[in-house]
Amino acid sequence: MSQITKIVLTGGPCAGKTTALQRIEKEFTEKGYKVFIIGESATELINGGARPFGILSIPTYQFQKGIVGYQLYKEAMYESFAMTLPEDTKCLLVCDRGVLDNKAYIDKDGFEQILKEYGLKEIDLLTRYQAILHLVTAAKGAEEFYTLENNEARSESVEEARNLDDTTLNCWIGHPNLHVIANNQDFNSKMDQVVRNIHRELGVPVPIQRQRKFLVKSSSVESFLETLANVKKMRIEQIYTEDAEECCFRKMSDENASMYFEIHKKDTSDPEVRVKTMRHMKEKEYLRRTANSIKTPILKDRYSFVHNNQYFTLDVFRNLDLCLLEVEPTEANDRISLPSGLVVLDEVTDNPSYRNFSLFGQINQKGKGKIIK
Repeated sequence: MSQITKIVLTGGPCAGKTTALQRIEKEFTEKGYKVFIIGESATELINGGARPFGILSIPTYQFQKGIVGYQLYKEAMYESFAMTLPEDTKCLLVCDRGVLDNKAYIDKDGFEQILKEYGLKEIDLLTRYQAILHLVTAAKGAEEFYTLENNEARSESVEEARNLDDTTLNCWIGHPNLHVIANNQDFNSKMDQVVRNIHRELGVPVPIQRQRKFLVKSSSVESFLETLANVKKMRIEQIYTEDAEECCFRKMSDENASMYFEIHKKDTSDPEVRVKTMRHMKEKEYLRRTANSIKTPILKDRYSFVHNNQYFTLDVFRNLDLCLLEVEPTEANDRISLPSGLVVLDEVTDNPSYRNFSLFGQINQKGKGKIIK
């Protein structure tokens, strides 16, 4: 069976998705991948006459239910195509929006009912895709380029586009590989960032934007979280093997269900290049692979949120006296806009003691569970 990587390209109106899809197809076809582009289902249906607006419109619930079913069908079909290819074929499936995007277009109860009819949970929709690339609408920071001329199915004003961009992004908060690609750079750099993030998900050694990491004062966390309008909490249990590549198994849970991953991180001869791969696992495999471990896992609560078009994760460790804030910088001069309300004690990006692999060792050294600061 071929090697399949499935990602989502999403974002607000006029964000550059069409150009990005063309760039992805060219770039990765030239690198030997078989690229499948799974088109935006809503646009296909609207252009085909099935519209949730205007004369003889389709009721919103039925329209959104139809989109979800259509997307599920198309993704399954393309995956079946990919599986027919030779075993050594590297396949990249790029979804122009994912199933969870539909949450932005219907009320909470309606979306939950649709998922129930398809036998799905929200967490199932997160684990369908290895990475989510959210391209921020031009209506945020590049207003002079905002236009709908290239998509007759869209009709949003600048303000509506901004609101829809926020709502769409909120659907994906909590995904372990969500990348927000903003407009504080020129358009070509924005497209370069798309390609670079996909390289990273494929495990290809390329210069990466390092995750910036900050040590946070624990007593400032609770009051800060209360100020956030949209925040996703996940409970994480993470345990490492003895491999030099820093192989770990991660369980991420919300209030309804859990998802499981095998993660590998590896340094290279270039200090600015680090390879990370993440594979979704079934619960049975996770339990089998971790059953014989005598180590104490890392236990932490992860709070994910967006601030000034940057995606942050705040990890509150339950078996360490430690809180860490992480963010992926944008391209423009590596600027970080830290949220007010959190008391940042120090930047620890380059301190190896604050890598999860090192923290795991500290937890299991004498079993004290206290980090040496």
